[in-house]
Amino acid sequence: MNRSNTFHQSPIMQGHSMDESVVLIFTNSEDVTADYLCDRLRKSQMDLIRFDTDTSLDSLRVNLTLDGLTLTWGDRSVRPEQIGTVIHRRPKPLVLNVGGDEYQQNHTSEEWAEAIEGFLAHIPADKWINHPTKNYMASHKVQQLTYAHKCGLNVPEWMVTTSPEQANDFLIEHGSEAIVKPLASGYIERDTPDRDTLIYTRSITDTDIALLDRLPNCPVLFQERVNKRADVRLVVVDNQMEAVSLVACDQSGNQRLDIRRDNMCDVEYTSVPVPSSVYEGVSKMMQKYALRFAAIDFAITDDGKWMFFEVNPNGQWAWLDLAGASDIGQMFVDSLQKLSGN
Repeated sequence: MNRSNTFHQSPIMQGHSMDESVVLIFTNSEDVTADYLCDRLRKSQMDLIRFDTDTSLDSLRVNLTLDGLTLTWGDRSVRPEQIGTVIHRRPKPLVLNVGGDEYQQNHTSEEWAEAIEGFLAHIPADKWINHPTKNYMASHKVQQLTYAHKCGLNVPEWMVTTSPEQANDFLIEHGSEAIVKPLASGYIERDTPDRDTLIYTRSITDTDIALLDRLPNCPVLFQERVNKRADVRLVVVDNQMEAVSLVACDQSGNQRLDIRRDNMCDVEYTSVPVPSSVYEGVSKMMQKYALRFAAIDFAITDDGKWMFFEVNPNGQWAWLDLAGASDIGQMFVDSLQKLSGN
């Protein structure tokens, strides 16, 4: 696991039994989705331990031997075999309250990380939602597009290139119906948050042609523009699926090109049924990537076709429940209760 995302622990503990149905949640103290999920699991009387990785290690103790591996907080301990599910959300780097210079602190951080990851390595990957390595493998947009097509999902025409000539040919073919979007990340972090930049999906126009000369410096994802009547976020939890349409119009009255603009304040949410062909294609993708959870973005075209955009293997979903358009929290509860035999 990436050490920048290793597990720094501050547990919120619910329940008292220590059977094999303990749910372990790794995240950070500002994760609102985890707050919501923990509340749903607590109301369902599920035994859970929450690790907020951006808080102090003061309460954590490790004891790892051939005779047994144990993590302890206060008077509560847990062993790998007692953990039924690990929900891997949004962990942040370790925070240490130790003395010494920065080099000693870095060494201490590495030692903590290795001890904790040594414990976690004893939890089988199929017990994670999702294992970090699975999330990483499912996070490459180019592979997602090729996999989606192989799985029978509709995919817009696309190209990733550093060639001005090939890009120009694509634009000639698609004209005003072409768009560009970030390939890896749509966020540029600068020295101060007020100078950070968000990069949205946008149309390519004739005025942008001169910019193609910059392509050799950085690959760009070009895509056919989809004439859509709605965006969709489809959430999968252990083969259960729920889809919500997101509708917001631009100044011309058409569905907005990038639904995330304006902080999504004007978006209308509606639960929509998942077509059988989409269910089958998504199920195949989940199997290919060995994922138990994903938030997948689609668009519904003007003629009703579902068009795949991307997989978010660790995507957000709680805001859909809070908007009253879904009950994804219950999907998690149902899945975890089934695994625990309740």
